[in-house]
Amino acid sequence: IPEERAFVRLVVATLVCSFYAVVLAVVQPFKRVEDNVLAVATSLVLLLLFLGTNWSTIFLGIQERYQGADPADVLGFRSLNVIVDSMIILVAVVLAFFLVGAIIAARRVAKIPTIRLVSTKQPPELSI
Repeated sequence: IPEERAFVRLVVATLVCSFYAVVLAVVQPFKRVEDNVLAVATSLVLLLLFLGTNWSTIFLGIQERYQGADPADVLGFRSLNVIVDSMIILVAVVLAFFLVGAIIAARRVAKIPTIRLVSTKQPPELSI
């Protein structure tokens, strides 16, 4: 996508990222639950970053094209710093939420008695 269409590129990236996050959540391609949760969490964080980039691009586009207009009337953000600060806080909260979930899942799995291999400390793969 050419440079003149930078916003279209961001929209396409946002759509691809959201589709990928949904596919990861539905298919669950990994054997361990923690790996699936981590994959979905990283996809969601990437999606949030793309959304923040979209908002920043819209904010700067309004400032460039409409000199007299206030971008706060359209987006509700006073300045670009408010958008960036909001995205940093939102990503930090999401990461903290998934970190707590990963710790809870790891503690739950650790309490389940299982036979583990001495070499890797992982449960053996048993198949018929």
